[in-house]
Amino acid sequence: MIEEEVIILAEEDDPPSQEDRTQTSTQTTQKRKKPLRLLAILAAILLLIAVIIVIIAKKESTPSSSTHTPQTQTITKPKPSKEDAPLPPLSQLEQMIEKANLLYDGGNKEDALNLFEQIATFSASISNYNLGVAQMRQERYDEAIQSFKKAIQNGENRCISAINAAACALYLGDELRFQYYLQMAEAYLPDSYNSSLHSYLYGLINYYKGNYFEILSAVNHPLGKSYQKELEHLGAISYTVFDRPLQAITLLERSATPKDYLTLGQLYAAIGDYTVAVQYLERSLKEADTPLKSRKTLALIQLKNQMPQQSAEILKELQEVFDGKGLNLYPIHAKISPAVYEIDAAQKRYAADAILMVPTAFKLIFEFAPFKVFNSLQTLNYIKKGNTAIYIDEEKEAAKYLSNSSNLSQVNLLISKAIQATLDHHLRDALSILKSALKHYPNHSILHYNLGLIYARLGEIHKAHQHFLRSYHLDSSNYLSGIFTLMCEELTNTPIPQIEKLINEDLRSIAQPTTEQHFYRTLFNFYRSDFSSAKTWLKVQHDNRPIYLLMDLLLNANLGYWQQAQESVTKLRDRLPHDVMTHLLYLQIHYRERNIKQFSLDVQRYLKTHPLDLNTIYYGSTFTRENYIALRFITGTLYPLKQKLEKRLLEELKDPTGIMDALALSNIYLKLYEEAYVLYNQLIDQYKRQDSRTLFLAAIASIGAGHHASATALFELAKLTDPNNLESRYALGLLYLEAKNYEAAIMQFSKIPNGAFKSEYFDFDIVAEKADQR
Repeated sequence: MIEEEVIILAEEDDPPSQEDRTQTSTQTTQKRKKPLRLLAILAAILLLIAVIIVIIAKKESTPSSSTHTPQTQTITKPKPSKEDAPLPPLSQLEQMIEKANLLYDGGNKEDALNLFEQIATFSASISNYNLGVAQMRQERYDEAIQSFKKAIQNGENRCISAINAAACALYLGDELRFQYYLQMAEAYLPDSYNSSLHSYLYGLINYYKGNYFEILSAVNHPLGKSYQKELEHLGAISYTVFDRPLQAITLLERSATPKDYLTLGQLYAAIGDYTVAVQYLERSLKEADTPLKSRKTLALIQLKNQMPQQSAEILKELQEVFDGKGLNLYPIHAKISPAVYEIDAAQKRYAADAILMVPTAFKLIFEFAPFKVFNSLQTLNYIKKGNTAIYIDEEKEAAKYLSNSSNLSQVNLLISKAIQATLDHHLRDALSILKSALKHYPNHSILHYNLGLIYARLGEIHKAHQHFLRSYHLDSSNYLSGIFTLMCEELTNTPIPQIEKLINEDLRSIAQPTTEQHFYRTLFNFYRSDFSSAKTWLKVQHDNRPIYLLMDLLLNANLGYWQQAQESVTKLRDRLPHDVMTHLLYLQIHYRERNIKQFSLDVQRYLKTHPLDLNTIYYGSTFTRENYIALRFITGTLYPLKQKLEKRLLEELKDPTGIMDALALSNIYLKLYEEAYVLYNQLIDQYKRQDSRTLFLAAIASIGAGHHASATALFELAKLTDPNNLESRYALGLLYLEAKNYEAAIMQFSKIPNGAFKSEYFDFDIVAEKADQR
């Protein structure tokens, strides 16, 4: 809840209003009315800060103006600019009041309050109104209310006196008297109709009443120019409440001073213009007197601006230079990014333009990459024929050759079983078989390559990288292992430059490459996003191996040859008609220009005539599972799939983990976070699925379900096996910042390079509570 601060109104240099004319003739002839003054210039800006900072992080959830419930708010009003015409000489008492006001406005509050003490001793010769202002400055609010009450009874500035009395009541937390004097101020408002103050008083009363539309009426149709800047501040507050930051910016920038830069920085952040926001905040740090608020705001905006290391530096400065002051300003609440569960965002994330581009395309390459067998003369004829059959998707023939080869050696039997398991989509079984084989043959390149490929398809890229790298070190002629190592490094942010250099030198040394060696060159160039060199592959005559057809598709898509890409994906689908991923790619490419409604209809028609083998979803590749669930979410058919998964889970007796993963992921899309949280906990605790991906998704579900402490623990576990996962680091930074563990938050943010990362999964809101006044 944003807490409201009050306004102290002093008399104004203004043509006398009806209420002014009720004062004694002696007062009228002796002096012109002193300019209105408001206590503490910064508080006017604090309200905008409190409202704007919430909009920066929570714009999508801002209520519409028709349903907005006004909050208690903070505002004070700076003194007006000096009139061009000289003021008449002031009496000694007026000079004392003027001096006290100047001291107070200049920040010298102690001397100002001492002077107000002296002024109070002249109460017998001072008007009740001015006495009330002096008492209010001294925070003697009960006494001030009594003075304003007498001023109202005597006809002294009745509307303004009532507003100040309401302000005193607000300071005292006296809601009854606050409402009483606010209603009184509204009743006396017509007395000031002929005064240039009328529009401002009208806006101020409606601000306290929460009538923000009425404030905008006064702003857009003022009856005079007095206090125009202050009225525009009220208008900026109103536009901010109604989530109209552009209009608020327009009002504030008309006469912006350094004290407005903090607010303007936050308003520009609210519209996503972080460059201008940072500029204003940096100017605020240099020219305004809000070092803590400006720094903490800048730290949060730099997180939104993909500059986490700069944010960490600012937070560290607040911790070390300012002794922790300011760190508690604008507390945050970590949340799942809307991009996770909004259909439009999901459609962009899983569109052909995204899936077929580097680096996501690397995961596709793993899907269609071939398994390898031992290069043994005794078994090569059998296994190679089986592997060839796998390329052309003749599973029965492949099974026959693998069965015949299985009695030749124990290790080849294990490899044969693993390949057969992958044909049946049971990747976990294949993984178990190959891990068993590795215990007997720990230093064989082919075993490590096959294990790397299994881990890659299971989404455990970090482990895949370990085995591909080991495979390449054991056999540097295994170019697929080397190139796949580089792709894993790109996906996990673990570059090893010497590997790329060695592969490049080896491939360039081949004078007359075979088709297979030409493919390795193309794959390497594709990894480097060197499409101009890679596109020579499109002119090479090659057979219809799936990996070759996929490369045709990837190059055509990345070069923008979408007609050729359609032809390539059609060949790939026809080559592997039972592969779910080929159908998903076909749909994404052929219907890529459809709007979401037409896309959904076309996909549903297609799937009715091309039923897919869901065993891949239940037991197979993680990447395929994720893309299939995303497709069902985009097309509005995810809930029926969820019901099917729930039924299949009850029937599954052998390996339910893939089904549980699919069901949990579906629940995240459907924002059923508690259900997802329970499923992931079962996977982790009961089935020991403690890979970094499962831990990461479990942490997402934990945040969605509100279990932030559990999310922190899960991210820490995920980071142990995948320390370079920037999403995990960013989420941990937000969770530690939310928990006010600033040292841990600084550590996480400091390890995320500036400009290199934008989270797809996590965001944060500002908790709307009273701003720290330090």
